Amino acid sequence: MAVASTQGVSRATWKIGTGYWLSQAESERYSALAEKARFLVAFGRFLKDQSCSISVPECGRTLDDQPLVLDSGYVWGLTRHLPGAHPNAHDPRIYPKMIEGLARFHLALRDFQQTRMFEVPPGVCEKTCRLISQMECERFVPFTSDPLEEEIVCSAAEWLTGRLASFESLPRQIVHGDFTPQNVLFGGDGRDVLSAVLDFEAVALDPVHVDIGNVCSTLLMWSNLEDVEEHIASAMMTYFQFTGTALDLGEIHTAMVARWFCHYWDWRERSAFGEFGREVEQRLCARISAVLAYVTND
Repeated sequence: MAVASTQGVSRATWKIGTGYWLSQAESERYSALAEKARFLVAFGRFLKDQSCSISVPECGRTLDDQPLVLDSGYVWGLTRHLPGAHPNAHDPRIYPKMIEGLARFHLALRDFQQTRMFEVPPGVCEKTCRLISQMECERFVPFTSDPLEEEIVCSAAEWLTGRLASFESLPRQIVHGDFTPQNVLFGGDGRDVLSAVLDFEAVALDPVHVDIGNVCSTLLMWSNLEDVEEHIASAMMTYFQFTGTALDLGEIHTAMVARWFCHYWDWRERSAFGEFGREVEQRLCARISAVLAYVTND
């Protein structure tokens, strides 16, 4: 039996029985999704070879050994179900465990990158610079119903402009790009720790601050927790304890704003053919506004 999932908005997803997930996306996304599927295959094999405790989705294969099918105007993919549960974003206890798991996951991604088995595209860092340059050359045309859309997007671009040089100088590695409670599983082996990471559509080459920033955005906008600053400081300390990498709060703020700035433009580009996630368009500016207000203390 197929059961539609409420997880995710960029494509339609159904759980097939107890063992598989079926996804459907627009045909225009075939090349990008096929590339991410190939990454998953290569990275999944690497994790198994390394006996890593963190799993990633295993792609099904077609009769001609392809991870995706292009049929009836859509891209179809099948992945095996992974055991575990999504952590509750409202529970403050999950965030140190997410960061500890992220530290282990970043190490695995770094080791995989050194094998040179797969090249991933540049991410938020490079894309933000390109988009701001593009805005300077073109007249802004709103595409949502938010009356403050131009003001919000231009304010984000202005805030980022003076900070990008420092952000671009940070070391880069393969990062997940959308590391949130919705995209991870805990307890697949019976323990309350990170056991699997899902949804690699945003995987890219970026500073690790991008993934940390996604956790911080969750704390800010979806956790409903008080003392967000303390939780973010705790996340930074936990990451340092497990990696030895000291994170600068200002760079994390830059990563947060850049991520939602790029998210806005990604959905704009998809609006020409996008069929899934139309409801997201009305939330794009609100996401940028919330993060900007936080980092500027407004």
